[in-house]
Amino acid sequence: MGATLFVRSGSGLVLTEAGERVYQWAKEVLASSVQVQRDVDDLVAGTAGSLVAAASMAIGTYLLPPVMTALRAERTGADITVQISEPEIALRATQRGTVDLAVTSWIEGETPDALVGEKLWEEPIVVCASPNGPPHSDSVTLAELAGLPLVGVPTGVSYHRMLVEQLRAHGVPELPAVIRLGHAEAIKEAVAANGWVSLSVGYTMRADLESGRLRAVRIRDAHLVEGIGLYHREAKYFSPLQSAAIEALRELGRSRCAVTPGP
Repeated sequence: MGATLFVRSGSGLVLTEAGERVYQWAKEVLASSVQVQRDVDDLVAGTAGSLVAAASMAIGTYLLPPVMTALRAERTGADITVQISEPEIALRATQRGTVDLAVTSWIEGETPDALVGEKLWEEPIVVCASPNGPPHSDSVTLAELAGLPLVGVPTGVSYHRMLVEQLRAHGVPELPAVIRLGHAEAIKEAVAANGWVSLSVGYTMRADLESGRLRAVRIRDAHLVEGIGLYHREAKYFSPLQSAAIEALRELGRSRCAVTPGP
């Protein structure tokens, strides 16, 4: 390259400014090479395009399947895969180019390097309760919520950070939890079986509300939400199938924004 890329620092090496530029270029080359290989493989196989999306657990379980199955029904030869993992893993896969896009919880001010983030819409967070358990009303305050047996999520995950950030903005410290569970279905089962409560996103509860298995309790003095974010590489080339998937997600966002806030 005709420039010094590394300098010694103690017992290790660090990048110079020129080295940092080359590093960013190399990351994009490697990610693009993965995309090119997949595109060529699709041409050789004679398929009608491929799409690999990564999603955080709740989004990949409840929101993405209807969008992707509808897209597949419209395109006979499409090869569509949805990978479900922690948001950090989904975003790293997007950076590496092993997936085309990621749909995860939106964290303000946390767009990873080399990625473009787009906040699609916000989903309301409500108190999920069993039919006969506490609270014995259809609404609570944050102070009242602090006294209820709360099923939490593991500390450190994106959803937990997002909740803590919003609660602090309302002057409330982190709420104590009787137990922490890592999936919406496990959380709902614990709430229904034990008369506990949880702070859950409305879309995870829809079927349970319709069946009467659970009920939603409004928070009177706070508006808590989960932002739904779309992420892809800055230099990403989108095939017609991938572009159609992004537009379908944006359309879902527009329709969700038009709905009155609630589960």
